[in-house]
Amino acid sequence: MPKMDLIFVSSGRHALTEGIIRRVTDSKYAHAALGIEIEGVYWIVEAVRPAIRCSPAHIFDDATEKQIISVEITEGQRQAVVQEALWLVGQPYGVDDCIIGGAHDVIGDSAARVLNDILDNAESLDCSGTQTRLVRGAFPAYMEGEDESTVTPEAARQYAMAYFKET
Repeated sequence: MPKMDLIFVSSGRHALTEGIIRRVTDSKYAHAALGIEIEGVYWIVEAVRPAIRCSPAHIFDDATEKQIISVEITEGQRQAVVQEALWLVGQPYGVDDCIIGGAHDVIGDSAARVLNDILDNAESLDCSGTQTRLVRGAFPAYMEGEDESTVTPEAARQYAMAYFKET
């Protein structure tokens, strides 16, 4: 049976950015990605500068912190996730979206929206927003009602643990 892996990591490669994200979200994880088989090869789909990409399966082998939530899916669900992944690859990544997502948790929705208006100068996605979009390919009700641009890696991890425990 096919599976998808929801991956939460701190790689140690971007100490300043990861430190800010971990501190603001009170988490040991600073990045979210999704692992899935595409055309017979297991890839990690992730949002990093400058755009969403498919990275080799070993990209997080040396991560300083890592948690993987593996979810069994049908072939139809896998195909839906792959279709969304292939559409997203090349879309711009925005580090500002990471900051805004973390600010949402700390300062609230209205202040985060003001910050978004000031910082956000282009349509882009962050890592957990990308992961959320991909998971919704298989599970359309996943994080229903949540704005993917405000989801932090830690919020995504907590939601995934609860959601997939129940399904």
